[in-house]
Amino acid sequence: MSGGSNNKPTFPIPSSLQELESSPYNLLPYPHDFDDDDEAARAESFSKLIRLLENGNRTLLSAGLGLFDVEDEDEEDYDVWNDNERIQALYTLVRKSDSLAPAARGRLVKVLCGAVHGLCDALESSSSSSAGMVAQSQMESQESSSNGGGSSYVVPQSFRDALACHIYMLFTLMFLTESKEKLGKSLGTTTTTTGGKRGGKSKKNSASDKGVEDLAASRTTCAEAMYTAAITMSSQKSKLWKRSVPDESVVGLPCRIAYQMLESATGVVARKASSGDKALQMIAATVDSAPCLLNTVVAALVDLLHTYDHMAPMVAELCTIVNERPSNILATELLREIGRLDTDGYADNAAGGKASGIKNVAPFISELAAVRPRVVLSNISLLLPHLDSEPYVLRSAIVNSIGHILVREDTSLVETKEEKKGGDSAGEESGEEGSSSTKEERQIVNMAKTRRSLFDILCDRTHDITSFTRAASLKVLNDLTEKQSLPLDRIMPVTAIAIDRLQDKTVMVRRYAMQLLTTLLENNPFMGMLDPNIYRTKIRELEAYLKCNVPEEILKARDAALEEARKNNEDESGDGEDCDGSDDINTEKEIKEIESAALAAAIADAESKHESNEDLSEAESEFLAKVRGLKFASSTLSFIEVFENANDSFQTMLMSSNPSDVTEALRFFVKAKHFGLPCAVTGMKRALALMWSNETNIQEEVLRAFVEVFVAEPGTEGKELLPENHIAQNFLDLAGEATVSELASIEEALGRLVKKEIIPPDVFSILWTMASQAEGQLRASAMLVLSMAAGADPKIVDSAYRLQNLYDAGLGDYTEEHRDWKTARSAACALQRVARAKVDPSSAKYIILDLITERLVSVARGDWCDDENEEDTNAWFCAAEQAINAIFTISPSPEKVSMEILLGHQTGIFGSSEEPSNDSAHSLRLSRFFFVLGHIALKLLIYTEVLSSSVRRANAAKSVKKQESASAGKNTDKDSDAESKEGATSDEEEDDAIEAELGIAAQAEAETELKVAEISENEIVGRGMISLFTPMLLRVVANEEGTYSSPVLMQSATLALCKCMCISKAFCEKHLTLLFSVLAKAPNDDQDLRANIVIALGDLAFRFPNEVEPYTPKIYACLRDKSTRVRRHTLMVLTHLILNDMVKVKGNVCEIALCLQDQETGIRDMARLLFHELSKRTNSPIYNLLPDIVSQLSQLNLKQEVFREIMLFLLSFIKKDRQNEMLMEKLIQRFPKCTSINQKADLAYCIAQLKVNDKCIKCLNDTFKLYKDALFDEDVLKNFVSVVSKAKKNTKLDTKDAIEELESKLNEHAAAGLENVKASNKAARAKKRAAKRVARKKEWEESEEEEEEEEMSEPEELEFDEENQPENMTVPVVADKAVKRKSGRSNRTRRGRGVRS
Repeated sequence: MSGGSNNKPTFPIPSSLQELESSPYNLLPYPHDFDDDDEAARAESFSKLIRLLENGNRTLLSAGLGLFDVEDEDEEDYDVWNDNERIQALYTLVRKSDSLAPAARGRLVKVLCGAVHGLCDALESSSSSSAGMVAQSQMESQESSSNGGGSSYVVPQSFRDALACHIYMLFTLMFLTESKEKLGKSLGTTTTTTGGKRGGKSKKNSASDKGVEDLAASRTTCAEAMYTAAITMSSQKSKLWKRSVPDESVVGLPCRIAYQMLESATGVVARKASSGDKALQMIAATVDSAPCLLNTVVAALVDLLHTYDHMAPMVAELCTIVNERPSNILATELLREIGRLDTDGYADNAAGGKASGIKNVAPFISELAAVRPRVVLSNISLLLPHLDSEPYVLRSAIVNSIGHILVREDTSLVETKEEKKGGDSAGEESGEEGSSSTKEERQIVNMAKTRRSLFDILCDRTHDITSFTRAASLKVLNDLTEKQSLPLDRIMPVTAIAIDRLQDKTVMVRRYAMQLLTTLLENNPFMGMLDPNIYRTKIRELEAYLKCNVPEEILKARDAALEEARKNNEDESGDGEDCDGSDDINTEKEIKEIESAALAAAIADAESKHESNEDLSEAESEFLAKVRGLKFASSTLSFIEVFENANDSFQTMLMSSNPSDVTEALRFFVKAKHFGLPCAVTGMKRALALMWSNETNIQEEVLRAFVEVFVAEPGTEGKELLPENHIAQNFLDLAGEATVSELASIEEALGRLVKKEIIPPDVFSILWTMASQAEGQLRASAMLVLSMAAGADPKIVDSAYRLQNLYDAGLGDYTEEHRDWKTARSAACALQRVARAKVDPSSAKYIILDLITERLVSVARGDWCDDENEEDTNAWFCAAEQAINAIFTISPSPEKVSMEILLGHQTGIFGSSEEPSNDSAHSLRLSRFFFVLGHIALKLLIYTEVLSSSVRRANAAKSVKKQESASAGKNTDKDSDAESKEGATSDEEEDDAIEAELGIAAQAEAETELKVAEISENEIVGRGMISLFTPMLLRVVANEEGTYSSPVLMQSATLALCKCMCISKAFCEKHLTLLFSVLAKAPNDDQDLRANIVIALGDLAFRFPNEVEPYTPKIYACLRDKSTRVRRHTLMVLTHLILNDMVKVKGNVCEIALCLQDQETGIRDMARLLFHELSKRTNSPIYNLLPDIVSQLSQLNLKQEVFREIMLFLLSFIKKDRQNEMLMEKLIQRFPKCTSINQKADLAYCIAQLKVNDKCIKCLNDTFKLYKDALFDEDVLKNFVSVVSKAKKNTKLDTKDAIEELESKLNEHAAAGLENVKASNKAARAKKRAAKRVARKKEWEESEEEEEEEEMSEPEELEFDEENQPENMTVPVVADKAVKRKSGRSNRTRRGRGVRS
């Protein structure tokens, strides 16, 4: 019978397994003959059912599809295979699969999967050309062919029912298994993962493991069978269903179980265990065979994406499996659904399901773009609206997808252009080819336009509001740069963006920005060397060539314009007589503009000829090549200048407190050094200071960078070293231009490399050669590098042969003749790595060290110095200091050598006893003498303490040795059996003798310490040779008569005095007043003197804190010095003293707080560092100091913004609630003491910066009367209102009434206070007017009295005048004037009365 009948299926897919017990299935939980009296009978019944199924499978395998081909489907027994008995057996076994024994369950899985495989194999092996079918299905064949079915044969309904029944039973069995596995994971008792404790296993554990393995195998078998069913239904749908229209309920079964399988595929192992790959292929087959289920599949996949975070890459992989005809419909629909996501309220639901769902969905976009970028590009319009949405994860995912698209489209664009070039070279043979070429050109233009738009989006996202999206944008740009997908016209803008992002507040963004800059430098389109000087020279050469080879037409036009400009200038200068030179400047500017315009016109003309494919002459071709070279050089120079201008940002990254910033900056500077950027030199020098960092990883990174830059071949990561002469030259260049602090860092790095034996020994041989043969700075640098390396390995200099080389190269005739103090200093530094010489006249080492000591004495005495050259003496100071240090290191008796040095200076200044000098001492000689005097005094103190330590160590070692020998003798006596009482008595006596000897040793040690203290206190500067010169030193330092005007002399003398004060407490206490007097009277332009005194005071405070403590305010006063250097040194000294608890900070902390707003960045940073360190202490010093700081700052009448910035920084350290409460109360108590409203506003600002809790609100309510009078001020009210607003957000509900009460009080008293202020202002104005009226009245009364007195005196005058007046003078004139004055006075009186009325 043909399969084309319209019979309805007899086994429709039920909605649940229990539905099979109702109509139309009418199955029973168990068959009628099922025996479950006991466990054995029950197991036998299950086995019987399985055997029934196995027999049916054998029948199916033997008969195939013919088993279902019967004459008439209407016959009652047409379905002889998939009858009710088989279905009942399947139902019972599947329903009770969890209670089956493992072996029985395995048999069930095998038989059920075998049946599915058998049905699928029967369907695939059937032939639509069977003789019996052709005759019966001719009409259906034509109809099926016309509808695209492809085959005329359709299987009988009985086969479809059997296939549906077995697929459903397999689906149910897998569903139960996956549900059990999911439940086990949630309870922590998974069944498919083998793990647990290793070791000896019991039989029970072995059986459990076997059951786990069997269950995992059964899951794989079921997945294989379901996958086979899905593939078969997809490929044979024309045979299964008429017109190839599948039954959705049957075709959807593999998808339904696949979803559950994918839920468990959380990792590589779990994906393999749950057959995740098969699940994806099932869904893909279903989508391909049943487009009607597409919406269902899409909805299910979106739900999975929302729920599980591991689904994004799997769904993206699924989109690559489905057929793409003509486009990837599944991916398109998924993107459309993502475009419809509702992102409103994302932040409000950050902890809810919506936020987590969007977070899980977002990675799918970038995962899909990585495998199918063109699909995402064609649907990018669906996603771009999310760039303005709230979830940053969506924005970041879109940014990542744009990166994948740009990489793919860049490759496609290159391939398209190459194909187009190939097509152009082959030529166009027809109009169709021309049309195709035009279409390709249009496609290239569209692709380029799309790329520009996507790059614009990518660059805009680098300024996204969220740091994660900014970081994602920079990371994508970095990937594009690495893959050579960044267009040339985007290099400069992207570089500028990366530099700008170095200022970002987020570490992650700064890290990716630095990585992007490193990648841009590494993949730059220019040449390997980026030295700007090379390109500037090249540009000048090219411009000169182009100006000389301008085309004839343009040259004529240029000459005409120049001639006209000169003529106009001559006319203008001829018109005016006075000419101030401005016309010449304008003319030169105009000439330059004309020449530049002519050059630009020539370049444009050459490029236009090239673009129009005109035939160029050899000269024109060369001109065009030069034009291109000029553009290339200009672009390269612009690229270099961008990096050079960002050097400050790089330095900031290098000095960042975050290790990530430092690491990335170091890697950048390594690359920059390899490319020759000038900023790399300064960057690497500053980076060496990080050798002293507390972070071990930063130290290692700095050392690695040091090796890569100066020791190893570029790009080898330190594995291949440079040639030895190159390494030596790098060290010389580095040390030759370094500062003192940089030299210390270089020495540390070099020492570590020497200890690790990274530097080849031949490098030091080359350095010795340079130190012996080179001249000038190179000689000194070589000797200095050798001394640095000798600090880690003294063998480099500590041998007779090397010492002879050092004597000749560093202290020989060359050094004396050229007064090469740098070389002498370097040699002295190297000698400090040599062990102290033992007196042995037969030893070659002793002999050479004796010769070296003589040369060092000459250096220390200044025998080679030029008294007329101050710079020579300034250079001598460093050499003399190191020479004296070397003498105290290598000499067996340095005190005698020191006396020799001092006597030599005395003779040079004052002459000998035999030939005394009558001339005045030279200031430079005195300067050198005082410098040596102070330094020798200090070194004698150190030498004395070293000797004392040596004595203590020797005594301690001697005592330990005696104790050990005594203990050994006692143990021997105890082991002896012949020990007697007399022996015991002798042992006790020996113990007493040892104890007594130990007591004597302790007493001797104490006496030694007292003796050392006595020497330090009295001998060195009290009764020794140095004491003979201290009166002269004090006289020069005091300079009471102003005799000594040399700054070098005053600095040297003051420094010597400070060193002498560090030795003796009595000497220090006696002359502290003098030192502070010198500090106060120091000239303003002599900042070196003040800075040296400040540093010395720090040393004195460490050594004698009680003596210096009364002068502490004077040290703090130096923070207000005009010199930046003095302020910086003062703050540095105070920072060390405060952090070491050597100076009390209370009372003067206001001075340090003001440093937070200093003009110098270094001072501000140091002050911040001090407060940061103080905040880490357990006794809360900042909290205790804040009231004093507020009180003192408010009295200084600072600008409001300065005061508030300082307090904002300091109040940020108040973290504890109790401190906030107490500080708020203290600040409120200060309101009545304020003398101005500005002070009250500042206090209110401080209160507003504190954290608010319930007790703070209570305090504000209880003390309201203290600050209510200030609420009329707008600033004060605003700060208190901000406190209330903060309280509403952070406090509990039970304080709501108190907050509302406080808010109502504030508003009420603010309004009342404002009215009172207005009334008081009005009264004050009225009072002022009244005072003016009183003053005016008093003035009128006084003027009236004066006029009355004048009137009374006028008659006498008139009489006198009448008697003596001339004949031509008349008296009424005076009377008229008096009348006028009186009338004027009466008028003023009337006006005054009018005003009073």
